[in-house]
Amino acid sequence: MDRLRGLECFRKIAERGSFAAAARDLNMSPGAITKQINALEDMLGIQLIARTTRRLSLTEAGETYLSRISLILDDMDDANETVRDLGHGPRGCVRIAAPTSFGVIKLAPAIARLLNTHPDLSVDLMLDDRLTDIIDEGFDIALRVSETLADSSLIARRIGSYSRVLVASPAYLAKNNPITHPHDLLGHDCILFSSAQRTGLWHFTNPANGKEMAIEVGGRYRVNSSLAMRDVLKEGCGITLTPRLVVEDLIARGDLSCVLAEYLPRNLNLFALSAPHRHKLRKIRTVTDFLAKELRMENRDYAPND
Repeated sequence: MDRLRGLECFRKIAERGSFAAAARDLNMSPGAITKQINALEDMLGIQLIARTTRRLSLTEAGETYLSRISLILDDMDDANETVRDLGHGPRGCVRIAAPTSFGVIKLAPAIARLLNTHPDLSVDLMLDDRLTDIIDEGFDIALRVSETLADSSLIARRIGSYSRVLVASPAYLAKNNPITHPHDLLGHDCILFSSAQRTGLWHFTNPANGKEMAIEVGGRYRVNSSLAMRDVLKEGCGITLTPRLVVEDLIARGDLSCVLAEYLPRNLNLFALSAPHRHKLRKIRTVTDFLAKELRMENRDYAPND
């Protein structure tokens, strides 16, 4: 057997959860990938994958083996890229997933500069406000804009921080009750970002004592794109908490007004996520480092990496 190919097949099956999906990813037939796994198990003298008619899972030995060989395969991938790239810059295609509003406003200009700086790199960018499955969907990097991240096996790097503002149109503020405290928002029509970790739960820091307070608001309009809030806000249909970068042009023109500016809301963090076995690859490191530098330069609200 080709021992290295057998290891690659085993890890891909563990990632994808099926022989058929792993075979497609590796451009192999199901029979060929099964033969590789059988030969690997015969060589080791132990079962790595428990198969039934409905599902497969790794045995205890398989879990242990996977954790050890992943380090070896990662180092080999990195060594191969390093040698291939001697005398050249990083090369290859990097697939990136990012939220729509952030992608349009901030990421796309940075990608243009990336491509001009690294002529041997190509980028496949997908903008979508749903949470993509990096491994199943084959992405190298997923950018997430959120307060925090849920626990996962992915490698996460915080590369920036963006402030948020509470905004409404002058017309909306003129026809509704005044807002002098976050609790006043309970009587207002709030526009909600439906992809938030907890829709409608807004946090503010009290300037009097520095303590944080949480307000759970409601409203008639929920949407999963910050860009889709802009026209509704301008028409005086409500008030919202949104990243400043989404509405700073409307604020500058006087179309929107900031409310409760002294009550600071939580910042949103920008995270770059990648799979544990791929984050060390040179092309992925290069793109992540470049975006961290570029987006930090553009973002006056940036906070240093953890």
